[in-house]
Amino acid sequence: MSSTAQSRYGRRQLPRWFWPAFATVAIGLGVAWAAWVAFDEPAVSAEVYGYEVVDENRTVVTIDIHRPDPVDISCTVQAQALDHSVVGERTVELPATKQRSERLEIDVETEREAITGVLRTCHTH
Repeated sequence: MSSTAQSRYGRRQLPRWFWPAFATVAIGLGVAWAAWVAFDEPAVSAEVYGYEVVDENRTVVTIDIHRPDPVDISCTVQAQALDHSVVGERTVELPATKQRSERLEIDVETEREAITGVLRTCHTH
């Protein structure tokens, strides 16, 4: 800023404590967010253990479910064809249980032959 502009408009200056206070707050928020993400245990997790294409109209998808708390969950599995199109889908509702891990076989009716079974989602209610 030129001296003419300074004399005309005055010089606006932040207090000396502003940037250290701003940095402290920003770092504190960053650490709090990182801790929340790192220690937040997911309500439920699941993965495909395996699948079996029984025939052109039926595929069985086996999933392993892990839940730290006894909560109701809903899982959706799909059977997919060679071109990756969904040829069958099924959603199952599972009541809360004290059992932390379980293996579940889900029968999926298909409109044509599938080549794979996949887990679409598992979530709490």
